[in-house]
Amino acid sequence: MALTTLALCVTHASASANANAEALHPIKTSRQELAGPVFDRADAVHDSEDGNETVDVSTFTSGDKAFQTGVFKSGPVREEIRSAPGYPYTELLVFLSGGAKFTSSDGNVVEAGPGEAVTLPKGWTGVFESNGYTKLYAVYDPEAPAHIGQ
Repeated sequence: MALTTLALCVTHASASANANAEALHPIKTSRQELAGPVFDRADAVHDSEDGNETVDVSTFTSGDKAFQTGVFKSGPVREEIRSAPGYPYTELLVFLSGGAKFTSSDGNVVEAGPGEAVTLPKGWTGVFESNGYTKLYAVYDPEAPAHIGQ
């Protein structure tokens, strides 16, 4: 009888805790926002490196910081990732405008433009080139380094 009572108490406490937890909701970025206004948000991170202007808007970061989504805009860029450990995380890039050329270290070339997607695996090495682009991104890294959730 005591075990049954304890089990009922634990079950009730667990159900009460779940009832008090904050509800999770889908996160939407509308087509209208993606056309430009999303980059005017107060939390947009504007950066400039070597004359390349970028804007990054994170739309979601998981509690463990292993997964992040967002919208990113860049001007012309060329980046060489030649040595280990390579690309620091796995990333899905979905190009909304512009595009990019990815030349892997073995010479394999992949080009993507508006409406196309590329997945870069963690550790990828090669050259990334673009005349400018806007992308949706999803980043995954179970080691959750500092680049996620800044």
